[in-house]
Amino acid sequence: MLTPRLPSAATLFLAMLASGGCAMSDSAHAVPEASRTLKIAPQTPTGRVFECARKRLAQLGEEEALWDHKVTREDMQHGVLETGNFPENNVSGFRLHLQHDPESGSVSLRLRGAGAYFVDQGVEAGLKTFEEGFTQCLATP
Repeated sequence: MLTPRLPSAATLFLAMLASGGCAMSDSAHAVPEASRTLKIAPQTPTGRVFECARKRLAQLGEEEALWDHKVTREDMQHGVLETGNFPENNVSGFRLHLQHDPESGSVSLRLRGAGAYFVDQGVEAGLKTFEEGFTQCLATP
């Protein structure tokens, strides 16, 4: 008579590891992200928009360790400014993507903010905090 064999401890461990978070790829997780489009005065120079973004990012970087205020991409022709390694998923802290369209007077903002295990670091509140100082700067002549 045959008796059923129980899986060995090693087999159980490998099965648990394969089904657990350790074996999952970054693409299986959604990076917390908030976005908003602001309306500013049409024909505002992109240089001015970037200047205000840099100023606000520097302030936030001094106040809050989560903010990656180092600008890593600046494309005046396309009106794009990014901080940190914005396209990457597995990065902790806040990273900003800003796109300015001077013709329409719009500024599109995207803030990513993942922590360990892709926990939301408060991207909605973070974007609002960025926006407050940023729009104040733009309103100042």
